[in-house]
Amino acid sequence: MRICQISKIIFSIILLLFFSPSIEAQIVNDNVTYDPNIQTVLLHERGDQLSEPVIVLGSGKQLQLSFDDLGDEAYIFRYTIIHCTSDWETSDLEQIEYLEGYFEDEINDYEFSLNAIPQYIHYELKFPNEEMRLKLSGNYIIKVYLDSPEPENVILTRRFFVVEPLTHIEASIPFYPKKLEYTRYKQQIDLKINTPDLFSAEPEQRVNVSIRQNGRWDNMKSKLKPTSIMLNTLEYNYPDGIVFDGGNEFRNFDIKSFWYQSPQIKQIISDANGYNVILHTDGIRNGKPFETIDDLNGRRYIKARNDQNSNIEGEYALVDFVLYSKKIEGADIYILGQLNDWKMNELSRMHYSPESNRYYGQLFLKQGYYNYNYVVKKKDQTEGDITIIEGDYWDTNNTYYIYVYYRERVPEYDRLVGYLEMNSH
Repeated sequence: MRICQISKIIFSIILLLFFSPSIEAQIVNDNVTYDPNIQTVLLHERGDQLSEPVIVLGSGKQLQLSFDDLGDEAYIFRYTIIHCTSDWETSDLEQIEYLEGYFEDEINDYEFSLNAIPQYIHYELKFPNEEMRLKLSGNYIIKVYLDSPEPENVILTRRFFVVEPLTHIEASIPFYPKKLEYTRYKQQIDLKINTPDLFSAEPEQRVNVSIRQNGRWDNMKSKLKPTSIMLNTLEYNYPDGIVFDGGNEFRNFDIKSFWYQSPQIKQIISDANGYNVILHTDGIRNGKPFETIDDLNGRRYIKARNDQNSNIEGEYALVDFVLYSKKIEGADIYILGQLNDWKMNELSRMHYSPESNRYYGQLFLKQGYYNYNYVVKKKDQTEGDITIIEGDYWDTNNTYYIYVYYRERVPEYDRLVGYLEMNSH
């Protein structure tokens, strides 16, 4: 693991990353940053920072990966691509079956930061490219590493999708769900998939569907099977429906500039070590009237001032979050959004102070515009509960991502044959 010379303001974060028990002991097929020097990892369709990392097979479109490496020494990082099953296990395919060209390549596009504290090197990669092309649809991982792909050399992994649009997905969110007690609270996904004759064989066994809400993975509905089949139409009519918590619109703050305090910011502290941004104290929104707020559905948008190049002149700050709440026993509160890769880990966990009756958290973030919410996770669960702090409202505008997989027999792998991105309202 590399250690760079960095300012004191982030030294505690580096130590926490090294010694936190939440750090994965092995490389997993997930959105994980393994090297604490690596910050602000973005993966999206080329030219659209707010898009999902999804491309159509053979379309010629590219994804764009970028990240900052804290320090003043440039490295030549390498990358490879791994095909995965619908549930993100490494598939049995050999790389020669889904990759054309090289099986690994270098990331040669990088720039040194200018007048930024701490210093960093900004890296970018656009793929698929002439050196590495994709031949099959499905779930994929891009793995970036130093020198060789041994676990100790891996700096990050990110998920992305390659789709063959061979199905037509019809989805909607009715006002009245099947369970009437959910009315005005939960969001039920009514789902119907029209498939060509190609998928008429064993659809109950070979077709499965996953649905994500915003960028979350913890509450994802996976391996959904059709309840009825009529000609080439698969219907998903579960007794209680496919139901998600409505939640609430995302909170936000703007740190595109450290020269002024946007409405959500209480104080900006600047010294030789860098910046510290203190947000206004948040309160519990559960039980309060729903308020429409324009948001990015949990996303972040990395952007510095107009007179700055965001890639290499954007600066970092420690951002302090404060939530006014009594202590919730047997559970932890986490900051959740793309600002922390939707992870409920030690870095995003809030710490309770009985003296002030408040929860405190801190994240290290680059200049930009950020969405976030608070979720509560019980000790024995993996799914966070957004309703306890934020409330539960059918009116919330959430984004849903629907993935349709088909299990091919020869060669055996999960094809991604349908994809739909839809807003709840």
